[in-house]
Amino acid sequence: MKFTRKQWGRINQILKDRDIDPSQFKHVNCIRIHPTESEEHFKMKCECSRELFKEGHPFLTEVWTNDHKCRFDILDLEDDEVIEIETGKSKNKKYKGDKEIICGMEQSGSSSGS
Repeated sequence: MKFTRKQWGRINQILKDRDIDPSQFKHVNCIRIHPTESEEHFKMKCECSRELFKEGHPFLTEVWTNDHKCRFDILDLEDDEVIEIETGKSKNKKYKGDKEIICGMEQSGSSSGS
């Protein structure tokens, strides 16, 4: 996937705003495995990632913030959306200021104050 200068600028701003080390960008459009995830969780992550890829959206999986306090299953670098995969064993995670997208289903992740 080739990016324009404008896309690079937007992606770098997303990574900066979310406090994510830009070196993680080397894993764009790669599906990374977390050692504790279930097979069901991994399959769903693959399906969601494939849909993003087909739509031309760059993404990162299993991406950590610099302070290692927050990890996202998938971060859509086109729309700056966090995608969390919910399975029977998953915790209900909420990220301040984010809408949580669960494989295409939006859920309120914050109060709509702005």
